[in-house]
Parts: sequence; C-alpha cells; structure tokens
Amino acid sequence: MARCLRDILPSANLSKEQRENISEIVHDVVRWKKLYEHMLENRGLDISPQALVNLAMDGAQADAASYPFEFRYSCSPYVAEVLSNHGEWAEFLNEKPPTALCMNFNKTTTKEVMQMLQNERLPVEQAMLETALLTTSTSKYSQVIHQRYAHVQDEASQLIALLSTMLGNSILDYCAGNGGKSLTMASFSRNKKHLHAYEINAKKRTTIQQRCKEYDAQVVVEEKPPQSQFDVVLVDAPCTGLGAARRNPEAKYIAGPGTFPATQLSIVQAAAQNVKTNGLLLYAVCTITPEETTQVIHTFQQHNDFKVNPIDKNPYTKYFQRNKYGVVINLPRGDLFFLSCLQKT
Repeated sequence: MARCLRDILPSANLSKEQRENISEIVHDVVRWKKLYEHMLENRGLDISPQALVNLAMDGAQADAASYPFEFRYSCSPYVAEVLSNHGEWAEFLNEKPPTALCMNFNKTTTKEVMQMLQNERLPVEQAMLETALLTTSTSKYSQVIHQRYAHVQDEASQLIALLSTMLGNSILDYCAGNGGKSLTMASFSRNKKHLHAYEINAKKRTTIQQRCKEYDAQVVVEEKPPQSQFDVVLVDAPCTGLGAARRNPEAKYIAGPGTFPATQLSIVQAAAQNVKTNGLLLYAVCTITPEETTQVIHTFQQHNDFKVNPIDKNPYTKYFQRNKYGVVINLPRGDLFFLSCLQKT
C-alpha cells in the first residue's frame, strides 16, 4: 500500500495537502478494512471501494468498542491471538503515526533542518532521539530530503542504530537493505566509527553505495559476505512487519509468520561468524510474533555460544519491555521492535 502511494501520488498533479488527505483516507481504509467489511455485512450492504471510503471519512471505527477483538482492532485471527494479552499494543498499532526524519549530522544541524521545514510551512517537533524529528508525510517532498539533510526513518529504527554505535567501534550492518540504518549510524557517530554494510541483493547494494555518497556517510559496502570480525554485528532481519502496522496496516491481516522464522535463523547463524569473541550480535525485527522473536533466539542459542546481554547502560531502557531473550522497544511514537543483544562467549 505504502509503495503504491509513493508511486502514484507524486505524479497525480495534486497539492501537498490533497496528497496528505488521500494518503490518510487510504491508510484508514486498509487499517480498518476488516472492521468496515464486518459493519457493511451486518447492515446488509455491498462491500465496495466507495462504501469503505465513506466509512473511513465518517470515522466509523469509533463505534467498534463492542465488537469481538479481531473486528475491534481489525486484524486476522492469528494477529488477534498474538495481541490478545497486549491490548495496549493493539490500540497502538491502529494509531496514525507521525512521519519521522533522521537528520544527517554529517551535512547539517538540528536548527537548520527545523528552520527549513518551518519555512516550507511543515509541522515539526523534536523527538526523543537527537537525530529524530517528527513531522507529517508531506515532508517526504521537502528540500530537507532532496538535499540529503535527512532521510525518512522510524524513531525505533534510529534507536537500534544508536545502540549499535554505542556498543562498539567496528560495526557490520549485515542485513543492510537500502542502507537506512547504515546512514543513521554514520550520522550518530559523525563518521567516527568503522562502519561496514552487507546486503545480499546486488541492486540494493548499489543503492546503499549511492546513498552513502549522497549523504557523505563513510561506510564500506561489502560486495560479498565479509570474512572479517567486528565488535558489533547488526542483523535487522526481514519479517512480517507487524510492529510497523501503523504505517503498513496490511501487516495486521497476516495468517501466520510464514517462512520468515527459518529465514531469520539462517541469517543470524551466518552473521554470527562475523562477531569477535566477547563481541555483540544484535538481532532486530520490526514484529512481535513469538515465532520471529523469542523462538528464533531460543533455537539459535541451542547451537551457538552466545548469551543474552541486557544492554541496560543507556538512557532508553524505560522504553524496553524485557523478556528472557531480549526486549520489545516501545517508544511513545515509534514502531514496535524486538531486539536481542547476544554476546559471543
């Protein structure tokens, strides 16, 4: 859904305000789709795009308190089971999120970026992290983005990058994707850490290299799985994305974790080879399903000499919900992330 909006809206000859309004309506339709369909069926009405849009524009979800859990929070039976003991997460995942920007301290300052956004009449406020600013989705079209003074990134993702830079001097971003966390680590550290990035997808590796050049980020992009060992290896693994359902609400309708747990375990086991003795392996997924979080770490530990490190020497632990295998990061305005810090013994 988000990719469709990014592809379509910029070329739709609409104002920023119109694009913002359309984006919000589409998000609401997808966020509450199961509830809306249930309401329409109860009323004997046809389920059509126009009917769903009308319910979204009327804010029909406000009347959902008496419905069963999976309709009240508009999710699949599987997700309802995952969230059944965490009503606060179910509420949170249906909120409208702000757009978070990560500032590029290798090019600019907080003051300069905030002034630029204000000059463009875009709302902006400082978030919990020094690099994070909260604004609206219209800011994706700002000069701040075009000039590479910032990139769009959820605040919880930024926190994981910050923790990585706090825990060592040599850091490997093993599942680097398009390089968002590598850019953030370069910004946090002001290019003073030894940063490496590896991504199995060749096209994405090219994207990382280009982005690092544009953002003045000093990151070594590895063409092959690296042979070196590092103080910290970060694995931000592919996942169901349930923790980011505020921004990508279709994640609430998954029927299960699919093949993700097997993929995640395979990636973690490969990345573990790059961790120095007494070094740290950070496993992060933007989801809260047990199969992708605690169960992956439990299985990994059975066959590898790693122990859970509590990562308690940082100012953000009050946003950690701990369990035996790691923490769920629950910043007030960020996505839900599971993070396990494992020390090689």
